[in-house]
Amino acid sequence: MKYLYCILISLFTLTPMLSQGQVAIKTNVPFVLAGTPNLGVEVTLGNKFAINVDGMWMPYLFKKSQSVLRAFQTSADLRYYINPKYYHTNNLFDGFYLGPYAMYANYNVGFNKVDPIEDNSRYVGWGLSAGVTIGYKIYLSRRFRLDFNLGVGYAHLQHDVYQLGSDNIYNSLTDTKVWIGPTKFGIHLVYNINK
Repeated sequence: MKYLYCILISLFTLTPMLSQGQVAIKTNVPFVLAGTPNLGVEVTLGNKFAINVDGMWMPYLFKKSQSVLRAFQTSADLRYYINPKYYHTNNLFDGFYLGPYAMYANYNVGFNKVDPIEDNSRYVGWGLSAGVTIGYKIYLSRRFRLDFNLGVGYAHLQHDVYQLGSDNIYNSLTDTKVWIGPTKFGIHLVYNINK
């Protein structure tokens, strides 16, 4: 629950500071359909630039099977809109965009295996990612947009391995994983706060 409060406080703190631009709130539809709370804010910064901040929280703990799926993720990206559409009608961008992004996450993930021979582990750690976001925002109405985006970049994950259902650590060495490729995606429903 503390992560949800962090997301809300961050978003509402940033919004007044950047209120010279147009402000839109958004939610990632696939995450909502999967039961994962998420919220984002996009604020225009001049003629073709916008800043976008997203946050997502997975709060799931399944007591019966001891499985856990908990994660908190936040990202920020600077967007450059190439020939934005509808800007002069309501000052909110539409069309193709690209720009750099940075992302942070922490997680606690483990699933109870059906096979008793298999190792039931959970992974507790954090990750950082940076790269390029590309996307396209579709105009639906004066207030609503549909935003498709994909982030491609470098991700660094670091975690400890624990026994599922307890705090017994399997080894004292922290495991590190590196990934280069797609690191985030979104199909956001966007609501324009300013007309």
